[in-house]
Amino acid sequence: MNLNAYLRMPVLAVVLIASPLPAQEANVKVITKTLTSSGAHKECLSLATTQSLRYWFRSEAPIDFNIQYQDGDDVVYPVKREKVTIGSGSYVPKAAQVHCMVLTNLARRPVTVRIEFARVDR
Repeated sequence: MNLNAYLRMPVLAVVLIASPLPAQEANVKVITKTLTSSGAHKECLSLATTQSLRYWFRSEAPIDFNIQYQDGDDVVYPVKREKVTIGSGSYVPKAAQVHCMVLTNLARRPVTVRIEFARVDR
């Protein structure tokens, strides 16, 4: 292996760490939206206690991201991230519920956001 190949290796490692959900992930849904100033996008899905939600998102400017569900009259926020441009994670519900991912634009201009997510059986 030549010197140039060794020099590129750390860059490759960084790209792999920050990459979206793997293409082989079952039922990956990909959505790209332009959110208006102070606008939001909500994506809801039913999750059973035997499932988890894997997600990855990236935006052009800082946004708020949360996962929420309704519990009677209350809205519960098990995941809440503020002013982020990239994020990923895995969420395991405590009860079978409809859960919603909400991406909210904080900027005074439109912001394009890409989110990838999959419901995964555990």
